Amino acid sequence: MQLFPLLFLVGSTSATGILLPLYVYPAIDFNDGASAWAPVRDAITANPSVEWQVVINPHNGPGLTELPGDDDVNYIDGTAQFNALPNVRTIGYVRTLNGAAPLSEIQANITAWAAWSSYAASDISVHGIFFDETIEPSGISDGSNLEYLTNATGFARQAFSGTPFVTICNFGAKPDARYYAVCDEIVVFESCLDNNAGDPVCNTAPLPPQYEDQATINANIPDATKAGQAAVIVHDFVGITYNGQPADVLTLKSYVTTLKSNAVGWAYFSSSGYGTVTATPVTVGALANAFV
Repeated sequence: MQLFPLLFLVGSTSATGILLPLYVYPAIDFNDGASAWAPVRDAITANPSVEWQVVINPHNGPGLTELPGDDDVNYIDGTAQFNALPNVRTIGYVRTLNGAAPLSEIQANITAWAAWSSYAASDISVHGIFFDETIEPSGISDGSNLEYLTNATGFARQAFSGTPFVTICNFGAKPDARYYAVCDEIVVFESCLDNNAGDPVCNTAPLPPQYEDQATINANIPDATKAGQAAVIVHDFVGITYNGQPADVLTLKSYVTTLKSNAVGWAYFSSSGYGTVTATPVTVGALANAFV
């Protein structure tokens, strides 16, 4: 069953929203009403003015069964609860392996996601596809995946024809500008807050880029007219920032204010990786409050 309660525009927003990669399994105990996602639902309902895109990800794709909801009552309950909220767009996860995943596999995953709308008992349809790992294998975007992603996003739009729908491409770094015509939204930065704390990946050579507020926006979104299509994801928000500020909710609020002033479409900050939404100080609730 598919309903269309979405109130925001595909590919653009009037204010910066939250793009949440929700890679947490929905339940703590079997058939418990998707209790592991309750902190997200609470944050969403407490902040109705904030727009959300929530990426659903059973097993790096639509699941192992190829059935709606992965034939899992926990994903079914959790997704239906999100779809009942007017300020949420649910998104299906598809992994591209930097363009190495066969297009036939990509298309099969998209088809499986589209079939979630056929579930009769509740609305578990998704309203977009999150294409992960889309940057070229070199880690530098030069346009060599253009044909691949054009085919993938085109197939997705056809599979979801007639429904509100968005394509999101996660480059994790500055994309070749031509991709903005292929993907509705692009993750232009995905990395650690800084190189001094957090997961070992954040402070082990070769060091990943750290988030530097306006400088990161300038470097990764050089064309301000594309800002509404852009998204940034910052994980391991702990320790101190690049310029010595504490990684706390005040710093988070400052960063969100900068993103809003630049009209960046979407963002996500987390004090952990993607395995929890309740790590402090930037829990999903604190994140939502920073966007108000």
